[in-house]
Amino acid sequence: MRKEVSTTELHQKLGELLDGVYHNGDRLIIKRADTPLAAIVPIEAYQEMLQQREQAFSVLDRIWEKVPSVSEEEAQEDIEQAIAEARAEKISDKHRAPDVR
Repeated sequence: MRKEVSTTELHQKLGELLDGVYHNGDRLIIKRADTPLAAIVPIEAYQEMLQQREQAFSVLDRIWEKVPSVSEEEAQEDIEQAIAEARAEKISDKHRAPDVR
């Protein structure tokens, strides 16, 4: 169960709240002045998040291996050229007469 607790409540009931996380699978959102600061989740959920993150980054690593090496300057030039082309196309679309049928 998801619960929101204040920092004061966390300080006063840490052991009890941790028992709920461990035994019941509670997920705690720690707040101070209605601002979320942190989360406490069961260790299994944390390990799953780490595994998902690792899988996502391994996909990115495989993609990067297939991308040719491009300098930062070349990439910036390509970006600027793509922006200029998109802007020119947008301007020409505005000036084009509407298609009347």
